Amino acid sequence: MVGNHISTLRLGAFFLFSLPVNAAIPGVEEVVVLADKLFKDTAIVSPTSVITAEQLQSINMTSVEDALAHEPSLIVRKRFIGDANGVIGLRGSNMFQTTRSMVFADGMPLHFHLQTRYRGAPRWSLVAPAEIERVEVIYGPYSSEYSGNAIGGVVNLTTRHPISERLNLEAGYFAQQYDVLNTRDTYSGYRTFASYENSYDALGVFTSYTRLENDSQPQNQLFAKSRSARPTASAASDAVHGFNESGDSGIYFADSGSEQTTTELFKVKLFYDLESLQLRGSMAYEDRSRDESQANNFLYDSNGSLLFDRRVEVQGKVYDTYQYGGSRLQNRTQQRDSLLLGLGASFQWSSGWIADGFYSRFNILEDVEVRSGNNPAADSYASDNARYRARITAYDDTGWQIFDIKLATDSLADSDRQRLSLGIHYDQYQLNYIVDDYNAIAGIRDSDELDSDALTGRPDSGGEASAAAVFAQYGYQLGENWDLSVGVRYEDWQAENGFLGGVKADRRSKNGLSPKLSLSWAPRDTLEIRYSVAKALRFPVIEELFVNVESGGGAAMIADPMLEPEDGIFHNVSITSNQDGSSKRLNIFHEVIEDVIFNQRASNGVSTFLPVGEVTSSGVELVWEQQRLFKTGLNLRYNLTYTDAEITHNVFNPSYVGNEFPRTAQWRSNLLLSAKWTERLNGGLSVRYASDSFGTLDNSDNLDNVFGAQDEFLFVGIKANWQANEEILFSAGVDNLFDEQAYVYHPWPGRTFHLKAAYQLGR
Repeated sequence: MVGNHISTLRLGAFFLFSLPVNAAIPGVEEVVVLADKLFKDTAIVSPTSVITAEQLQSINMTSVEDALAHEPSLIVRKRFIGDANGVIGLRGSNMFQTTRSMVFADGMPLHFHLQTRYRGAPRWSLVAPAEIERVEVIYGPYSSEYSGNAIGGVVNLTTRHPISERLNLEAGYFAQQYDVLNTRDTYSGYRTFASYENSYDALGVFTSYTRLENDSQPQNQLFAKSRSARPTASAASDAVHGFNESGDSGIYFADSGSEQTTTELFKVKLFYDLESLQLRGSMAYEDRSRDESQANNFLYDSNGSLLFDRRVEVQGKVYDTYQYGGSRLQNRTQQRDSLLLGLGASFQWSSGWIADGFYSRFNILEDVEVRSGNNPAADSYASDNARYRARITAYDDTGWQIFDIKLATDSLADSDRQRLSLGIHYDQYQLNYIVDDYNAIAGIRDSDELDSDALTGRPDSGGEASAAAVFAQYGYQLGENWDLSVGVRYEDWQAENGFLGGVKADRRSKNGLSPKLSLSWAPRDTLEIRYSVAKALRFPVIEELFVNVESGGGAAMIADPMLEPEDGIFHNVSITSNQDGSSKRLNIFHEVIEDVIFNQRASNGVSTFLPVGEVTSSGVELVWEQQRLFKTGLNLRYNLTYTDAEITHNVFNPSYVGNEFPRTAQWRSNLLLSAKWTERLNGGLSVRYASDSFGTLDNSDNLDNVFGAQDEFLFVGIKANWQANEEILFSAGVDNLFDEQAYVYHPWPGRTFHLKAAYQLGR
């Protein structure tokens, strides 16, 4: 290893301002990448949003997912800087349906389609913010280029190609204030980035190093309801009376404390350009560690000593904190090392045909989490940790490999009215999830050195999944004003070698055809009306099929190896107007998805993947981009989305029918305002809004502004950039300017201050 493992929305009056969408960075030569000319119809038939590196200068960006924060119909659950569980939700798909979105960086997958929910967050940290040149968000599965995992949409990150000599150095500092319950503190961190790139004739080389360290605000707040009976209990003080998300009265008696994270990224990129032939390669190595060992217990006895795992009496009422304390006040550490590789080749014939082949591979080299049996300050710490109550969770032989071949032309049969794109795809995923009870005192894992049958050993889970696909997209210009695009994708999927607690699961195989159609009418050059319709199949991932995890005396998570694929029909009508530096777009969408797979946790702690039945989502998006608003130096990006996501069929629990689908805000709006005040000074104002939502299928969590809730929020950010000279840039900004307290189950970050200095030599 290297180093140390080197309110219903009323924001229609707000406007989102930014630099023009197609603005080029001064002094930077444009690179024509042949691979980008394949499947042009994807962006034509799909609602698409693009933001550039220059536009992103108006926001505080500490990690790459921040680039998406203000895009339409999109949310990234970034709970703190350095959060590894930054899940993404697009359109009618919520943030925990992570397998309904795809994320790529220069064609390499960052999405984690081995698991779902918070474990399925994309590996954002494999890309540094300073690398980003362009971000494209494609909504819905309207192109045959992508699988049913694009039900929500696709995020394409384009990074800078090494075309000239440039040295880039950055250092950033950030600090967050926190004053919630009985915890008052300031949490801070820093980020450093260094890169060097150069071109040697046709060969471009890019190397970089990124380091991010941060302390988060406490992510978990422990709550206990009062007992109806009053058995003997220990008198306690300092607990905070309140309510949970379901409106139950009780006490908050602890929080999990700060999560300390360190992430290092080493990257090398190569680009070989002979115009008709281009070769590219990339390697990214990530070393990430986290430490959660600073839990804050609020319970004290009359002598001032801390109370753990006790039945306590607070102001005449009795609470059972032992149901929560031992498991939630543990110390936990994690070490994760990952390697991402990508190799591609593109070739253009004199006839105009372009071919591209691309291979990528991702491997978890190490991913081990250790949880203690109890908090070290508890009286029972030694005995609990000697009785195999500590726990080790690890991934072994886990990762994926993906191979694509694509072929395209814009002049089929020598006709400029016809275009054709073809492709072949293969992917293979493998997950081995190992959970061991652990004697932390003796340092012994049960499965390694003792007879696990005599202990409380938790069995391993895992399996493999693969898919092969062929796909095609044909476009035809019908006269001067009409354009037609039709596509089809055939997928053959299988899951095998699955095991759940020592029980082998049967091999599964499914296949399906997904047709696509899009028709547009342009009555004039500045106006286009387009209708797109598509069918898509989203096959289950390994966690949904084969991962069972036991905890305590019962199952914490149950998989279902017989799950059927999610099957949906998607419609979108888009009206777009472009003129005089202004772009306005109205999207009306409607989608019906059957056999929706959703994980729901019961009151007994059991979490199960279930087919919800049918979910229908309908909505409207308004998007407005404007250069030089009202003939001033202001630039605008504004979007407003209304989404109605409803459970329309459920065999297992008919009472859910008519309920709102969880974690799907009805209203979202984003605003970016940027201005250049002088030649050296510019800045931006950002606003993000989302209405509240439910977190459960039964819609029982109806209290806001408490731990576990899905809150309405309005976050305002500001940023200023000062170009001291050609090489040196200073930036300062604030996120959540008004320090609004809100929860996305866990608390969103409070007011956060940002400082950055950057040195750049060359272009």
